[in-house]
Amino acid sequence: MRPNIVAHRGASHLAPENTLAAFRLAAAMGVDGIEFDTLFTADGHLVVHHEYITDLHANAREVIPWCTLDQLRTLDFGSWKDPRWAGEKIPTFAEAVEACSTVSSIQVEFKSPLGANATTDQDAFAERILEEVESTGLADKIIITSFNHGILSRVKKLSPAQRVGVLTLNSVDNYLAPPPALLQALGLENGALSLENGPAGLPGEEEAVRRMLELAAAAPQDLDDENASPLRWVMDRLWALTSDHPGENLFEILLCLASQHDLASYIAALDFVPEVVSCQYHTCFRDRALVQKIEAMGIEAAPWPVDKVLDLESILDMRPTTVVTNRPERLFEMLDPGWVMPDAAAAMLT
Repeated sequence: MRPNIVAHRGASHLAPENTLAAFRLAAAMGVDGIEFDTLFTADGHLVVHHEYITDLHANAREVIPWCTLDQLRTLDFGSWKDPRWAGEKIPTFAEAVEACSTVSSIQVEFKSPLGANATTDQDAFAERILEEVESTGLADKIIITSFNHGILSRVKKLSPAQRVGVLTLNSVDNYLAPPPALLQALGLENGALSLENGPAGLPGEEEAVRRMLELAAAAPQDLDDENASPLRWVMDRLWALTSDHPGENLFEILLCLASQHDLASYIAALDFVPEVVSCQYHTCFRDRALVQKIEAMGIEAAPWPVDKVLDLESILDMRPTTVVTNRPERLFEMLDPGWVMPDAAAAMLT
């Protein structure tokens, strides 16, 4: 029996990630599920994007929680991938769910709000998540996922029947350690920082971020993906960690992440039982029995995002219920050598 195939941010190897084009293409391929990410705008709309900053996937550098929906709708979220996708707009949550409505499951990662505290704001966020999910009429298909496990606990208390998925990273040192190319760009070849003429003073948060974005625009461009700017790399990690662990200091955050090293024990100690555990797939190589430990708890294991042939082969040997991948077409071909791209999907690519 083959695993469920979930398209990570849609068919994101072939189409621009987290767009309606990527979702429709994945659905036309015949995937079992689609995963995407959501953030709230300044005027309270839920939109689909992975990072808080638009720069990797749009024609402008903007901070999504500081923009209105109308402002974001003026940006092009497709051309970065290929000219054929020019004009793709940032989807709303409702539009994304509609585009994914024909698949069996929809994994929605709800990104934590910037600057939320540990109590009132988090409770309100959990309530808002459930309102958004229930408004689609497809709550039975939606799995609410998050790296903020406190939010998932609140969701479960408010709606025990709602399916949730715990997202986890690989080891904390792997997440926080800069890649070698970034260390070189920072001038840390011999352990000494050689950056000069850094910003002076202590501006407010928004002013500081704007200044950092300006500096990032002039950063080395020979790195790849999200590591293209040292400043952007730092901002992305800090925002993700502080938003997913509201009210905690750095030491408390590191302790929480370290406790996830023994992931099966961590999941067993949560005050709620998730339907899905979606771990960064390298975690499975650290403990090759992890997938079966999770499955033995009655929880669906869904490692993410597995793309390379050797990695896919190794993960498939572990027999997870679900595999999350940016390349569903590759996984289909591996599982069935006779598989061909369905006509509807092929038409979208021509």
